[in-house]
Amino acid sequence: MISDARKQVLKEQAQALGLALAVHLLMVGVLVLGSWNWQPFEQQLPPVQVTLVDMGPVIEQRRAEEAESEARQQREEERRREEVERQRRVEEQARQEAERQRQAAEEARRAEQRRAEEEAHRQEQIERRQRELQEQRRAEQQREEQQRQVEQERRRREEERLQELAELRSQREEAERRRQEEERRLADIAQRREAEQAERRAREEAERLRLADERAQADARRATLREEYIITIRTLVTQNWRRPPTTRPGVACTVRVFQIPGGEIIAAEVVQPCNADAATRRSIIAAVNRVGELPYRGYESVFNREIEFLFRFEG
Repeated sequence: MISDARKQVLKEQAQALGLALAVHLLMVGVLVLGSWNWQPFEQQLPPVQVTLVDMGPVIEQRRAEEAESEARQQREEERRREEVERQRRVEEQARQEAERQRQAAEEARRAEQRRAEEEAHRQEQIERRQRELQEQRRAEQQREEQQRQVEQERRRREEERLQELAELRSQREEAERRRQEEERRLADIAQRREAEQAERRAREEAERLRLADERAQADARRATLREEYIITIRTLVTQNWRRPPTTRPGVACTVRVFQIPGGEIIAAEVVQPCNADAATRRSIIAAVNRVGELPYRGYESVFNREIEFLFRFEG
């Protein structure tokens, strides 16, 4: 595109130069023709012999001829001055036309330079936008990777919690099985007693054992249920926890929660021992408040208005 514009400018300059040369050649030709000494054609007449010698008319005629010649020279001089003025005007017009064409060529060059600068600026903006888009894509990929890691960690903790609950159920089932075996054993002993006293003692012994076993099982169930209750609370708080940037792995803090019947949380605080910084402690309290209401149905027997559990973050 720049090459075509330059060709056009050169073509216009060449045309202007040719026009100026033609005008100058024309003016030179006019000057040459005007300054040429044209001799009027006079027919040669045969000599005439005059016998009169009166010179007055001859002198008068010569004076008239000299006046006419002088007038003719003045007219010729005036004509040459007019021709020179006309040539000056023609040259001035040619100069102005050449200047106009030069200015037009300069304006075209400047316009082409502006277009080239605008195109370079537009290309620079396109490249900058492409770099910004690449940075955004990299940032999106990093965020997606972080979210994927967080989701994997959440699933792992959920699986651990489910595994703990499964182990607790297995322990309860094992305790129930042992209790049933003990009852069968006591029933067999009671049947083998022949005497009423023996049977009574056996029944008393069986009753005592049964009551003791029930108390033990009740205590075990309460302990197991309370442990399950604490694990459930800790899991809920952990799921609602948002880790601050200053949190370091290995956090272990005791959390005390105050609730009312029904599980509604009314207050929470972090107590000793706790190795977390202030921001992490505040985030733990915020996680408890996000839970809002602790599990209650099914845990009435182990309900307590004041619950403490250990919050951990291994990293």
